[in-house]
Amino acid sequence: MVSLVDGVLLAALVGTTACVLPLYLKLKRLDRAQAEYGRAVAASGHALATAGEAVRNFTGEGREVLEALSAKIEEAKATLEALEAGRRAAIRAEGGR
Repeated sequence: MVSLVDGVLLAALVGTTACVLPLYLKLKRLDRAQAEYGRAVAASGHALATAGEAVRNFTGEGREVLEALSAKIEEAKATLEALEAGRRAAIRAEGGR
């Protein structure tokens, strides 16, 4: 009788092991996939932070370029006004002779 109970318990243990082993393997795969997903999310976060920094740098540099260009345009306007005043003065000087 004892050997019959031992046989039934052994069969139950083997059956349980057969059911648990595939589940364990699936959980290991899920753990690896989750770790890979975590690395991908971390890399994406780093890439977004780098892109944000690049946009901030571009904005700052763009503002500097715009200010420099504005100064050059003002300088060019002043030069054109001076040339135009000189041209008018030359015309007046020629007309006044």
